This record gives sequence, structure tokens and C-alpha cells, in this order.
Amino acid sequence: MTQSKSNFVIAFLAGACVALVAALMVSNGDALPRAYGQAAGGGQLFAVTGTGTAQQGRDVLFVLDSASQHLAIYEYKEGNLKMGAVRNISYDLQIPNEYLPNGRKQNPPVSDIKKAIDRGGKPKKRR
Repeated sequence: MTQSKSNFVIAFLAGACVALVAALMVSNGDALPRAYGQAAGGGQLFAVTGTGTAQQGRDVLFVLDSASQHLAIYEYKEGNLKMGAVRNISYDLQIPNEYLPNGRKQNPPVSDIKKAIDRGGKPKKRR
């Protein structure tokens, strides 16, 4: 087979792959799962709900008690409500700037955002 025929076959197969992926995305409905959420609050309790993907088949409820600074997470799946975790977040909220485990960095850092706000401009882009 000549080089030009080989290139044509490769291009044709690549196009067929793209067409198959597009057909799968269309047949499944959305390319990305839909996300739904609601929030309610007043006084010291705030609740936020979230919907998992169709594969997960679950809903999540976050309840925040602002007075005691506790966060509770519940999962509703297949007719059962299960407590996932409860945490006192009062110390989490006292972290002065930013925290990411394993030395990872946020971009832009909180200090850059603060400086930009103080000078009335935008944070510098990091490369």
C-alpha cells in the first residue's frame, strides 16, 4: 500500500471513531450528567441538596448548623436515608488563608486576590 493510501485509511478510521463517539453521546442523551441542587435556610440551619448521576442513583443532603458550626452529610439511595458524616467545622473555618493537602497550590493564591482587591485591580496571572 502506498503512503497516501495509508494516510487515507488512517484518516477514515479516525473519522469513524469520532462519529461513533458522537453517536454514543447522542444516544445517551446528554454528554455530561445533569446536576440539580437546592438550598434552604433561615436562622441557624441551612440545607443544601445535590443529585448524583444516574449511575450513582443517589441524592445528597448537606445540613449546616451555623450556631454550633457542625456540618452533617446524608445520602438518600434506594429509599434509604443514611448518615454519611458529621463534622465540627469551627476549626476548619479558622484557617487564615488557604489549605490544600500534600503541598498543592491554589491558583490564584488568596494573597494575590487580596492584593488585587486592595489596589482595585485584577490578580496577576501565574504561568
